[in-house]
Amino acid sequence: MRTHVLFGLSLGGAHKMVLESHQINDHVVVMVDDLMWGPLGNVLSHHVQTERLNWWEQVLNDEDLADDIPFLREKYRIFNEWANSLTDNDSILLWVGDNSTDYTGLMCLLTYLPKSIPMSVVMASRSYYKRFGRFKPLNVGEISLEKIYPLLEDVELISPHEREEHIRNWTKILKENGSLRILKNRQIQTVSEDYFDEEILIHAKRLSREKLYTQSDGFVPTARLVGEVIGHQKQTNKDFLIEWRVRCLIQKGLLSYHGLLNNMRLYSIKPFT
Repeated sequence: MRTHVLFGLSLGGAHKMVLESHQINDHVVVMVDDLMWGPLGNVLSHHVQTERLNWWEQVLNDEDLADDIPFLREKYRIFNEWANSLTDNDSILLWVGDNSTDYTGLMCLLTYLPKSIPMSVVMASRSYYKRFGRFKPLNVGEISLEKIYPLLEDVELISPHEREEHIRNWTKILKENGSLRILKNRQIQTVSEDYFDEEILIHAKRLSREKLYTQSDGFVPTARLVGEVIGHQKQTNKDFLIEWRVRCLIQKGLLSYHGLLNNMRLYSIKPFT
């Protein structure tokens, strides 16, 4: 059987519905854990999964922590069951957008899944733009359901040479031992985990000067700041990770706050000037 693999918080259920509506009896799985951030290794192994879950426990705020860690554990269990059930009669189709999460996931699975299993890819961002124009989605979740099916015509088999190149890139990233990876010129680059901090501060200072917030002594709701940062980024990112960097900037004394830090909607921030 062929399995479609999606990365991040993709709409696996909706993707399955698209296939079923066209009488395609393929399987769909989602690697939910975002490999753009955190420690890397063989994410099919219990050791690396535990290491990543421990990292997330240090990053998430109190409210997200209560829900997201059990959720990730369950998603790992489901993904492991699928990976362990693979045979040489199976094949895999990876859906990859122009973002660090998908590219890193692609390299990871090409490295650790059996090389005897044929693997193909839909480069979804490029394929969508080539077919429909107008805008270029950065991830599969931005593509409307009725436009998913036509992209299946653009499936490309991953050659042994291409696979080895991806594995070499993965090995390079492992050696760099970083906690954050970005996509630049369709290549994954390791950067410091404070890579987005300057951008956060720029938006915080600008928002703090807006008339709406000068009336509250320059304090800006954190959820507004996080949304502003994500909305202006060329990289895809998760709101809870930008919010983590906001808390790091508070710890560094670069932002002040009032409210409760256990949820981004419960506190506001103000840059020190």
